[in-house]
Amino acid sequence: MRFFTIWLVIGLATLHSLYALSREEPLRDNPQNTIQNTQTPSQFDLQETSQDLISQIEELTKDSKNKVGLKELLNAAQNNYSLQAKMLEVQANKKNVFVAKASFLPRFDVDYSYQYNYKALNGISMTPGVDIMSFGQHGNYQAQAANAKFSLDLFSGFSTLNLIKERQATHRSSIADAEYTKQQIYLQVIQQYYSFFNNLSQLLSLKRKYEEVLSDLKRVEKLYNAGLSTIDDLESLKSQAANSQYQIADMKLSVEENILMLKYLTNLEFDGLTREELLTPAIKTDIERQDIVALKEQVKSLSYQNKQYNYYPTITLSDTYTYQIQKPGYASGGGFYAIMFPTHTNVISVTATLKIFDDIGLSLQKQYMKINQLAQEKQLAYKQSEKTKDEALYRKRLEVAQSQIQSAEASLKSAVISFENIHKKYTNQLVNFTDYLRALSTRYDAEATYNQSLNNYELQKANYIFYSGQQIQDYIKQ
Repeated sequence: MRFFTIWLVIGLATLHSLYALSREEPLRDNPQNTIQNTQTPSQFDLQETSQDLISQIEELTKDSKNKVGLKELLNAAQNNYSLQAKMLEVQANKKNVFVAKASFLPRFDVDYSYQYNYKALNGISMTPGVDIMSFGQHGNYQAQAANAKFSLDLFSGFSTLNLIKERQATHRSSIADAEYTKQQIYLQVIQQYYSFFNNLSQLLSLKRKYEEVLSDLKRVEKLYNAGLSTIDDLESLKSQAANSQYQIADMKLSVEENILMLKYLTNLEFDGLTREELLTPAIKTDIERQDIVALKEQVKSLSYQNKQYNYYPTITLSDTYTYQIQKPGYASGGGFYAIMFPTHTNVISVTATLKIFDDIGLSLQKQYMKINQLAQEKQLAYKQSEKTKDEALYRKRLEVAQSQIQSAEASLKSAVISFENIHKKYTNQLVNFTDYLRALSTRYDAEATYNQSLNNYELQKANYIFYSGQQIQDYIKQ
């Protein structure tokens, strides 16, 4: 019952939207772009056709309490686990920038050492009283010392600076990648949202067709029992009814799949959907899509990473303070050894380091990084070309989708007029059963096509917004 209520809610909104679009869409109201139909008062009108079904839907959907629209679905998409993972990556890369900047700070280290030195080891020997090993002349002694060292890299060959730039570029790339992921999820939500209405429109048309077939089946059964109709007509209607039931069951499954996908993408629970439309997108060709921005920053990151491999020396300033907590016994009596072990020492030094034998490996490493960078630049050029193609393609699809609404509406009007006339003739036995079934199928296929054209137009709006690099949320009606 809950699932039945969901698609009925959306059916109500869909039919209202169809009526509004039939009256307000500028493209379809243009006499030059509309196929004209001359109608009698009894002929087709979008409002009259949908009014009976609207009242039935309103009655059946009165218990739905948690209906959501497109705006609520996109807001809930912020809870998508994939998007949350991307946002956490952004935070991690931001912290990594601070770690790199901390490399400019001086280092301060404190350590403590304890030594116990042995003069000799006495043990098993072939000659009693003879030491196995002898270590010197100062006897066994202990020593303890504490050190405090301050050091600062005065010059690192610009490696630290390029490390910071690399991580900043990586951070910017992750921001763009997260935004692109968000727009992808928004697009998936919209695709499922309007696919739901596409499937629902087909479901509604199939149900109306099924009701029409059942009505005719009851009438033909009475005629057959009275000997006024053939078994062929009766069995054909039964076959048509069974086929409609099969199609309805299949379409219900598609509708339920759309609902489950929306809940999966948004982590949102709801029992009904309301149909909303996107604003008409602006035609823009000069916006960089976020996946291209992310790739550009990756190329910059590789460039800065390559610059960290250089042939410059490193220069380090250090200041080391040592306190001899316990001196060796031989150094406590004065003389030369006492001078070698002062209680307090402080050493300031400047150290320059140049790695001589690392040049070959460093050169190969730089070649590897450069080739990797060139590969990413080629990928970037490909993406930029792809974006240009996508913008032109989806702009054309948007134009075609808009014109298809006009054609589908004209087709629906003609199909309904034709079906009403043929149905009257069939009732009066002026046309055969085959012609009647053909008109019946054409009428409801045209209805489904018209509804699909409306939803496809909204979907193509979203496609153009996404592939042209614009923000989908900017085109949601407030």
